[in-house]
Amino acid sequence: MAEIVTGFSASHAPMMSADPGSAPPGQAERFFAAIDRLTESVRESDAQALVMVSGEHFSNFFLDNLPQISIGLGETHLGPVEKWLGIDRVVIPGQPALADHILAGLIERDQLPALSHQLIVDHGFMTVYDKISPSKDLPLVPVVVNCTTPPLMTLRQAWNFGVKLGETIRDFDGLDRVAICGAGGVSHFVGEPRVGDLDEDFDRWFLQMLEDGCPDELLDLGNEELAQAGNGTGEVRAWVMVAGAMAGSKTEALAYEPIYEWINGMAAVLHTPVRGGA
Repeated sequence: MAEIVTGFSASHAPMMSADPGSAPPGQAERFFAAIDRLTESVRESDAQALVMVSGEHFSNFFLDNLPQISIGLGETHLGPVEKWLGIDRVVIPGQPALADHILAGLIERDQLPALSHQLIVDHGFMTVYDKISPSKDLPLVPVVVNCTTPPLMTLRQAWNFGVKLGETIRDFDGLDRVAICGAGGVSHFVGEPRVGDLDEDFDRWFLQMLEDGCPDELLDLGNEELAQAGNGTGEVRAWVMVAGAMAGSKTEALAYEPIYEWINGMAAVLHTPVRGGA
């Protein structure tokens, strides 16, 4: 059966790839140093595939057909969709056997995700994947989550989904070692007058909640309260899903940089499995 050998989450702001030099001296370096640690964790774990959870940005779905969650089943994935992102568009290998197993296993566990054989991966996946697998050869199973368009799942629902996602991955007998990642967040505002504002207090509180194992204080946070930290901040649902999949692990916030030039709170978290835990 597969082992989830490492888990992590990181911000996926487009500017981290499109214009990294726009950040003040030191901030980008500290954030990217944390990303390097995540990359090292994947390399040292010898992961054979990466399951990545990220938000939908209307690259695959729109208001006429917007699932809460969709699993990418394709043998390959094309990305990024954005030509200006600073990352060459490439064909990324998928892991359809693992993806099929995840879809079936989640349905058995009373979760009902949608599916796609032709998912396009945008900046939500590619800014982080580009750092984790510079050669673009680590097989990817994308999990696309609606994080911005009501009605939205709660953080507790995200946690519960993550727990079942982790169980399903560990039931797979086609691979030995799988990594899991959440991409998005932390606080930011998109397409509204508050673009450029960040909620540093929320970001630091949220990271502490992750390190504390996602207690009720976090999981009971209402969607309206979450949205006060930014209409893009709901992408932290992906982080909570990964935390659920890695329940029992040691969680460490590696970095937090409020980079206003990137209009995004930038953070990275590492979940390290412990004996008897995840």
